[in-house]
Amino acid sequence: MIDALQTALEKEQIKLYFPKLSKEIHTLTRLEPSACKVACPAGVDVKAYIGLIIAGKFDEALEMVKQTNPLPGICGRVCTHPCESECNRRKVDESVAICALKRFLADWELKKGIKKSQKVKRTKKEKVAIVGSGPAGLTCANDLIRKGYGVTIFEALPVPGGMLTVGIPPFRLPRDIIQKEISAITDLGVELVTNTKLGEDISFDDFLKKGYQAVFIAIGAHKGLKLGIPGESEYQGVVDCVDFLRKVNTGDRNKPGRRAIVIGGGNSAIDSSRTALRLGCEEVYIVYRRSRKEMPAASSEIEEAEKEGVKLRYLTAPVKILGKNRKVVGMECIKMRLGEPDASGRRRPIPIEGTEFVIEADVIIPAISQKPDISFLPRNFEFRISKWDTFEVDPVTFATNIPGFFAGGDAVTGPSTVIDAIAHGHFAARSIDRYLSHKDLKKGLGESLKISEWGFKLEIEDERPIERTPIPKFSLEKRLHSFDEVDLCFTEKMAIAEANRCLRCGPCIECRECVPGCSKRLVMLSFPESATEDIGKIPEFVLRVPTDPKKLPWDERSKEVLISWIDEKEKKEELSLTLEPIVCFVDQNLCRGCGDCKKICEYKAVELKPNGDGTFVSEIDQTLCKGCDTCLAVCPSGAIKAKHFTSQRIEKLIESCLLEDGKKDESEKRV
Repeated sequence: MIDALQTALEKEQIKLYFPKLSKEIHTLTRLEPSACKVACPAGVDVKAYIGLIIAGKFDEALEMVKQTNPLPGICGRVCTHPCESECNRRKVDESVAICALKRFLADWELKKGIKKSQKVKRTKKEKVAIVGSGPAGLTCANDLIRKGYGVTIFEALPVPGGMLTVGIPPFRLPRDIIQKEISAITDLGVELVTNTKLGEDISFDDFLKKGYQAVFIAIGAHKGLKLGIPGESEYQGVVDCVDFLRKVNTGDRNKPGRRAIVIGGGNSAIDSSRTALRLGCEEVYIVYRRSRKEMPAASSEIEEAEKEGVKLRYLTAPVKILGKNRKVVGMECIKMRLGEPDASGRRRPIPIEGTEFVIEADVIIPAISQKPDISFLPRNFEFRISKWDTFEVDPVTFATNIPGFFAGGDAVTGPSTVIDAIAHGHFAARSIDRYLSHKDLKKGLGESLKISEWGFKLEIEDERPIERTPIPKFSLEKRLHSFDEVDLCFTEKMAIAEANRCLRCGPCIECRECVPGCSKRLVMLSFPESATEDIGKIPEFVLRVPTDPKKLPWDERSKEVLISWIDEKEKKEELSLTLEPIVCFVDQNLCRGCGDCKKICEYKAVELKPNGDGTFVSEIDQTLCKGCDTCLAVCPSGAIKAKHFTSQRIEKLIESCLLEDGKKDESEKRV
């Protein structure tokens, strides 16, 4: 309902005037109430699409995801899902399987037949060059083409997708998923040029000569780091994980050796070890210098690697690579213990003297990290580069020190996550649009005149545990003989069941379906008695919305939001606002139990419940009800009620509350 009020404010149907501040406020920024959305770097409306899944509205749910994430099928498979780490459901049992639900939506669209994206009409003369077709470059291109710019992506590899294609094995991310989601972006009008390496096939000067007014550098981090131990460069059989995975993912499926050792604890190390098994290696080890607790790879991927037969050696570090006749024959290791935390926050590994031992192997795959390959940079473009070979950019605008050039993704952060790269693509596109429009890149970003805080009690004490829906898996017996996808997709029934585990933290599911048809009559503002206690203070309001209608009577359901801003004297003021979503409810004393309301409700919000005497009464789930009043119209007994308020009534409520003397008619407090 926040969106409905914001729409009214933006159209100046409602104006908020603050006498104390002598200013009018015409916009009301939407809240960030749910922990899952706040945790998502790309700001995906998690709760909204989960709510739509519950209602069986898969098309609408997918469109909700795509508003902020143009790669749902990819992210639904390989995202590190920080949203799940912050999910409040963890206080009850386990987090909601948010990532798997996103994948369900993307796969559901593929199953029913994906519609080709319509080409976007070009409305601006400027054009932008994007270097790199990974998630950051693709997201930036998607945003800019939709704004009407001409966009061309230049990719050095023969295939698009960056690390999505050459770094992640197909048993985790099938190639057809990558291709379909890239095609959805190029169908919009984005031009994609592969086999074009910056510094060899094209240069920054060429971009300027060809009329590109802005450049986004999203080259990723494709250069593996060296171990720095004896024997690393002396013997055949040492292959960096980036090169190893690239060869395999571009078609080279030859067995690398009989026994393989992978060094590292990240997702690249896990991917390399599981890939080596599928190529026919008889034994595969992972050597990691810390414990399982400190291992940065996804715990689910570690578990699958162990199930498949990868042998993990924790608290073990490489000392030197052993060879014979110029070929690798093994690796000398030393046992470690953990000391105090280092700069990364993890406990520092310390060698234990006298614990050296040897692991026999004919293939060594270092997977300790990567950095961008910046060997292409020309001398006449003096970018600020960090000691890690990453581009130094403004943290808000992603602009480099050279005007018109922006950078993001792993080229800025070093090896990071897909969802972080998507977020960078969004931020860079916003800045490029401002740059080409000759606007201040930072103006308005992070200003204080916004709804900035939530304060509400999450009622989960009585929430019953519900087992998390397990993700179906490809059989262990068959998976090692193919590169077929391991994690399978939820069925519709499973997806809806898992979505129903969501606690719906915050005011509503934020699906915004009410906005298009809303006549600004579905919101009520009310104010507590304490608002008038201090005449000289702007009164506080309460946001009143349902948490779980099956547990609490209406008047006990409330959450509070504070709107914060700074006045002319830099004194912080706070205003909290009460919004009450208007939904239909049943007067069960009048209900005949005919079921007409259930038949007509397209949102599946109505159920018939036994009355205890052999009859039935209707009950409306207010978390699903959209306030459309269709059920009210068909009710023969007048048992269904709904409250509506005009824009004028809302405006009067606001004005009366903000009177300088703090007086207002009691009848205006609640309608």
